Amino acid sequence: MYLNPLRIFLAIVDSGSQHGAARVLGLSQPAVTKALKRLEADLDVRLFDRSVHGAELTEFGQALLQHARLVDAELKAGLDTLNHIKGERQGSVSVALAHMPATVIMPRALRGFRLDWPDVRLRIAASVYPFLLPQIRDGALDFAISPAPLENWPEDLVRVPLLTTTLVPVVRIGHPLAKATKLSALADADWVLPTQECATAQALRKAMQVENLPRPSCLVTCETFTGLVTNISASDMVGLVPKEMLHSISGAIGVVEVPVGERLQGADLCLIRRRAGVLTPAASALADRLARAARALPGGVLEEGGSRGRDPSV
Repeated sequence: MYLNPLRIFLAIVDSGSQHGAARVLGLSQPAVTKALKRLEADLDVRLFDRSVHGAELTEFGQALLQHARLVDAELKAGLDTLNHIKGERQGSVSVALAHMPATVIMPRALRGFRLDWPDVRLRIAASVYPFLLPQIRDGALDFAISPAPLENWPEDLVRVPLLTTTLVPVVRIGHPLAKATKLSALADADWVLPTQECATAQALRKAMQVENLPRPSCLVTCETFTGLVTNISASDMVGLVPKEMLHSISGAIGVVEVPVGERLQGADLCLIRRRAGVLTPAASALADRLARAARALPGGVLEEGGSRGRDPSV
């Protein structure tokens, strides 16, 4: 199948120049230049300006970019689906996993998926809410599994609850608050959280509000889980982690649970995908295995009828 002009446009964006796009695509630079001129003529706009830094997007190019990525992703998905119908099990799947599904759920699903789809390229990205949402929208990710808040959920995305999590405060070994039994003892603590907008931050603020405590102070955010718990172990900051994975990190990294009596309900761990998108057979198979693995854990969301099986919306 011939390269479509939008894919050439994206190659120029990603490589920074027509020369770089030609190298990536295995084409001559005159061929890339000709395709770009034809695309600009068809659209009657200029997509790039040349500068010392290479090819820079114009206002028109910026407007086209998100749509071009989505069209290209859908075309690739369509080709993967056609190949599956022909009996081929190839293609690629890109997913983003929060730390808990990456370390607890994916290992339970990966072996069976690789046995069924040995020739599919699988990319596992690390991203946190809400930064993964644009990547789902433009097709860079087939889906994500992450804590996702219920409030103000965007209508163009679907969230399928898989697992209900409980959050627990953690501190370094020997921290003066390590034996606190009430959330009020942590009211003046310095917190470190993945982001200010994430489900964990929302859960903490809600718990503090219920107890009539001041809004928690969080001047440090860390988007990687390893970095977050490592910094907790080396400081007096307090963090929140899912209780379900505490046993796997406490001894190795040097953090301990603060045994507060209040229950901190985390946001549901959800499978997130585009509402208007259709998963490829390979992506659908992986999503199904991950959903089953999540629902088999304590706290897994029971489906209608009381069984832990496949959710038709996945």
